[in-house]
Amino acid sequence: MKLIAPLRKPLLLTAVLGAALVALAPARAPGQVTHNASGAPSAIAGGSFWTGADLSQLPEREKRGFQYSDAQGQADLLLIARRNGWNMIRVRLWVQPDPKPEAAVSSLESVTLLGKRIKAAGLSFLLDIHYSDTWADPGHQIKPKAWAELPFPQLVQKVHDYSREVIAHLRENGALPDMVQVGNETRNGLLYGSGSKGAGPQPGGGFWEKAPAGRDRAVQLLQAGLDGVREGAAPARPPLTIIHIPDGQDPQFVSNYFRDLHASARAQNIALDYSIIGLSYYPAHPWDAKAGYPGWTMERLAESMKLLATTYHKPVMVVETAWPRAGQPDKVPGAPQFPFTPQGQANYYRALLTTVQAVPDGLGIGILPWDQDSRNWDSVFDDNGHAQPAVRVLGDAAKTR
Repeated sequence: MKLIAPLRKPLLLTAVLGAALVALAPARAPGQVTHNASGAPSAIAGGSFWTGADLSQLPEREKRGFQYSDAQGQADLLLIARRNGWNMIRVRLWVQPDPKPEAAVSSLESVTLLGKRIKAAGLSFLLDIHYSDTWADPGHQIKPKAWAELPFPQLVQKVHDYSREVIAHLRENGALPDMVQVGNETRNGLLYGSGSKGAGPQPGGGFWEKAPAGRDRAVQLLQAGLDGVREGAAPARPPLTIIHIPDGQDPQFVSNYFRDLHASARAQNIALDYSIIGLSYYPAHPWDAKAGYPGWTMERLAESMKLLATTYHKPVMVVETAWPRAGQPDKVPGAPQFPFTPQGQANYYRALLTTVQAVPDGLGIGILPWDQDSRNWDSVFDDNGHAQPAVRVLGDAAKTR
C-alpha cells in the first residue's frame, strides 16, 4: 500500500498533472496516454474535454438485434460515436457475474473484447470496476461471493491483486484503459462487511461499520485498488484513476465526503493518490424525487464542482448523468426544467456542458451520460436507434474545449 509523501504546499493541477487538460496535439494517436517527466499520467489524446457515454450493455444488446444510425446511415455504434465527435466510452466490470447474458456482459472476458473495439475505433476507454458480482451503487456494495468471508487484511490484498490482474489482462490483450474508476458510487463505502449492516464476522469498507472505523478500512481498500491499477499497467504507463460518488448536486455531502476521506488517509499515512473526482448527477430520475433530497438544480452541482476543484485541485468529471427525450416530467424539486423531448434533452446537455466547463482553473473535464445504448426514454438514441440532437451536442463539446 502506498504511503503518503511528506506534506507540501498544494499545487495547481498544471503542476501536478502537467498537460492533462490541454487540447489534442496532432502528433498523438487517439486513445494514447501521455505522461509528464515524473512518469505520472498527464494527458489522453483525443481531446482535453471528455464526452461520450457509458455503453456497458452494448454487446448484449447487439446480440438481441439492436441497431444504430445517424445522418450518415446505419453503422456500428462506436463508429457513430467517433464520427459525431465523442472521445470516451465507459464500461463497467463485475468480478464473477451471473451467466445470464444481461449480467455476463460485465465479465472480464466481455469487457476485454469491448475494450479492444473501443480502442480500435480511436476512442478512449474508461473502465468502471464495481468490486462486486453485481451492481455497486449507494445502496449496494456487496462483496463478491468468493471474497465474502476473507479476513480484512486478506480482503485488502485481494482488491490489490484483482485490480492488478484485471489491468494486466487488459494491457496484454490490447485494451489497456485510459481511465479507471476504483469503485462505483461509493457514497457509503465499498465491499460492505458480512452480516446485517456489516455486523458479521468479516468487516468491509462500509463507513458505518464499527471498530476500527469503517471509513478507515474503505480508504485502505481504495488505495489497494489504486496501487493494483498502477502495477497492472506496467511496463506501460498507468491510467488516470477516479474516485466516484453519487449526488453531485449536494455540496454539503461532497464536501464532507472528501474531507473525511482525506482526513482518514492522512491519519493512516496513506497517499490516496487518485487523479480525478467523478460525480453522478441525475436530476430527472423518479427515485430521486422519492428520496426527498433538497434542490437538484444545476447551480448546486456547479457549487459542488467549484468546491472540489478549489479545495483539492483535481479535475472533476460528471461520469453519470441522463435526461429524458420522452415521457412526462416527474416533479423533482429544483430540477432543471427542460422539456422531455429530443430538443429538451439536447438543451439539458448543452447547459450541463457549459456548467462543467465553467469549473475554475479548467478543472471541469467532461460528462458521460449513462446507459446510452439502451434506446430507452433517456437515451440519446430513439426507439429505433437513430441518433438524436444530443449526440452531436456532446460531440461538439469534445472538439471545442
